[in-house]
Amino acid sequence: VGLMGPVDTTLAFGSRGVSSIMMVGLQGSGKTTTTAKLARFIQKSGKKPMMVAADIYRPAAIEQLKVLGGRLDIPVFHAPGKNPTQICRDALEAAQFKGCNVVLFDTAGRTILDDTLMQELVDIKEATHPENILLVVDAMIGQESVNVASEFDRRLDLSGFILTKLDGDARGGAALSIKEVTKKPVKFLGMGESLDRLEE
Repeated sequence: VGLMGPVDTTLAFGSRGVSSIMMVGLQGSGKTTTTAKLARFIQKSGKKPMMVAADIYRPAAIEQLKVLGGRLDIPVFHAPGKNPTQICRDALEAAQFKGCNVVLFDTAGRTILDDTLMQELVDIKEATHPENILLVVDAMIGQESVNVASEFDRRLDLSGFILTKLDGDARGGAALSIKEVTKKPVKFLGMGESLDRLEE
């Protein structure tokens, strides 16, 4: 019981203006899909989300986000030719024009942790001051996820985690380890491909 709780699944929203959620994680963790799922979750709570395609290294990620945004009727901001920090900063302004009050940054991932990626994420954080920084972790990578989580937390001071692919064969043991090592909560679980399959 001590290991699992208490669980705080709330997201922090500013009292006025635009709140932001920075989605981070390694490539292949399901970050882009999870960004759309979380945007849908926020949309259902009565807020007006906007998603931001800040992964400029994978054109497929930008396309994927645009397709998901179209399916959910959620606007997607992208700015070809700009760097990720500038894109995220511009998106906050654009959100006000569009009447959106929550912005979700779909940031770039890498296959491994590297300093270039981490610095980019730190730059985005410093430029936009997100209320929430969520690490998307693939439940299937097991205990390696603890090292990943620790490093992201050290550099970015995470708000919490979203564990994906729990509908597969993964046992979710990583969730216990991550929570114990970082003392940060697992806020959501991705339980399937459909855009409604996100559980607190």
